[in-house]
Amino acid sequence: MLVSLGRRSLIAAAFAAALLALAIGGTGEAGAATCPSFKVLHDDRIGAASLPAGSYSVTTDDAGLSCSEASKLFARFLEDFDGNLPAPWKISPQGSGKASFTRANQGGFAVARIGGSEEGGSNPLIGMLCPNTFTVNSNAPVGQLVFPKGKYLLYQPAGTGITCNRAAVLFTRFLGQGELEFPWKLNLQTATFYKSSNPVRSAFRVEPFAGT
Repeated sequence: MLVSLGRRSLIAAAFAAALLALAIGGTGEAGAATCPSFKVLHDDRIGAASLPAGSYSVTTDDAGLSCSEASKLFARFLEDFDGNLPAPWKISPQGSGKASFTRANQGGFAVARIGGSEEGGSNPLIGMLCPNTFTVNSNAPVGQLVFPKGKYLLYQPAGTGITCNRAAVLFTRFLGQGELEFPWKLNLQTATFYKSSNPVRSAFRVEPFAGT
């Protein structure tokens, strides 16, 4: 039997289908949102959380925290030199490649590895990972920051004109001198070296090989 639907019935049916599609595409949790994937460029750590290289899903559970803000926070926490998150943020490891970040009495966001394992490449929020490791042979202070003996990674932040080779030369020089030379400065939270006259164009970042 052929049934003919009126215009109102068709509109109602289309609206119901749209609502169903949204329900299927969502996270199933009130106020939660799944953001575009985020690339971790090398096997990393944030505090006690192990975060192997690969693509990660980022999910917010706070209506006041956008996907863009959550991704920027994740990038910032990965860049942190000592692994101590800025207050009031705390991290809860949930196994390899999975962790949640929360604030007291507020929501936060969670990350989970969804695939990929190749190290290297770039991330627009983090920059580009230089291909070789850098070895510090003994505990070495540079200004107020101490670089313990071990292997390190060098990063080219987004927008920099400092090459990987140039970054290695500069880092070697600063370690030997034990201090910075004008006009270089050092961000103590992220171990980013930069020129005060052009902090974007003239910058490179150092990170422990095993993460923070």
